[in-house]
Amino acid sequence: MQLYREVGLLAATLLVIGNIIGIGIFTTSGLIAAEVGNSPWLLGVWLVGGMLALIGAICYSLLAIRIPRSGGEYAFLYPTYGPLTAFLSGWASLIIGFSAPIAASALGLVTYLSPFLPDAVSESVLAQKCVAALTILMVTGLLFWGLQFGNRLHSIITVFNLVLTFGFAAAILWRAPISENLEPIFTGNSTPVDLSSLGQAIVLVMFSYSGWNAAAYIAEEIRRPSRYIPGALLLGTGTVIVAYLLMNLAYFGSVPLSQLEGEIAVAEVTALTVFGARGSGLVTSLILFSILSSITAMSIAGPRVYFAMSRDRLLPPWLSEIDQTRKIPLKSIMFQAGVAISLVAIGTFRDILLFAGVILMLFATLTVSVLLRTPREEIKPSHFWVLYRLLPGIFVLVNIVILINVAMSSPRETLAGFLCLLLGLPVYFYYRHQASNKGEPGLMDDPG
Repeated sequence: MQLYREVGLLAATLLVIGNIIGIGIFTTSGLIAAEVGNSPWLLGVWLVGGMLALIGAICYSLLAIRIPRSGGEYAFLYPTYGPLTAFLSGWASLIIGFSAPIAASALGLVTYLSPFLPDAVSESVLAQKCVAALTILMVTGLLFWGLQFGNRLHSIITVFNLVLTFGFAAAILWRAPISENLEPIFTGNSTPVDLSSLGQAIVLVMFSYSGWNAAAYIAEEIRRPSRYIPGALLLGTGTVIVAYLLMNLAYFGSVPLSQLEGEIAVAEVTALTVFGARGSGLVTSLILFSILSSITAMSIAGPRVYFAMSRDRLLPPWLSEIDQTRKIPLKSIMFQAGVAISLVAIGTFRDILLFAGVILMLFATLTVSVLLRTPREEIKPSHFWVLYRLLPGIFVLVNIVILINVAMSSPRETLAGFLCLLLGLPVYFYYRHQASNKGEPGLMDDPG
């Protein structure tokens, strides 16, 4: 039940980038515009979200160096908060952290492809969900070719995605009358933004940034983890911050705000305004590569969580089986695809965004708080206060304020997230009881 350490710095960095840049940047800007209106916060929330993600990446780097195990939050929380909290974080990864974003990405793709699909498909919710499910199955099937093939395929797709994303933003900024449209945003002539709307906007932004911790999930497969994991997290997150700011400048600099508020297909509206009919094809290509990159990255990273949980006897044992020929946890990959397709069947795009964002922030906050509990004597004195107190403290404090605000303003989505966690409790107690009866502690419980 050992993974293969064959992932280098470039592949790990591109995994982080691919895990972050998905459908979110092409769909959430219009929803955020509806929340904050004509305000500097329209761009400011993306900068705040980026800084939070960067601080989170620094904190996760420290944790990954100390605990170089696959599983992300699950592996980091287990030693400090115990198996129950760790299990719930893994359960959240299964339903919310990976499966929900995969479902949202697939549904968002169908939204963009609607003009190119037959009327019978574009006008039928059921048919759209079928197309989204087929997209997930197609990407998952490509990973069956093995670890090296999956990494190379994802790297190639992500490089194309980056080139198209930066090229798209640069071309629009070059041609659009950006000063005319951005001036009212920067002057903030509209009604002041209330805290409730701002909180929801930041949650949507953090959903778009989710994935900045991707390299931590495959820690056991990365060569030289003490160097490559921090490098991948920081390089990947920094690159995406720049890309996101440029994309939003392109959106709101080229199209009047009134045409984008509440709009999901913001990239298509922007491209049609600037490039005319040719814009649709450009956006479709950009979205296609982004969707493939994002779903592939999440399909690689997510199953490593269930692998780690199964190895600790907290999920069915078959989830920790490694296909020796392909060098991947094949059954975990298939399992996650099935959950994602189930979410496609029962959810809508906006519900999945808010439902996922709150719980993702909760466990990221709890994970970073592990650093605050690090005894001073365990760490070299240089930079201790900054790396183990100041940065984690900022991340935890800001996220707590946002979470409280969102819980008060969006109780339905917040309640749905916590109900999802509660559904995991019977599963936890069942497998914990099974392991106890057999006298088989998990790897995390072993002294060594």
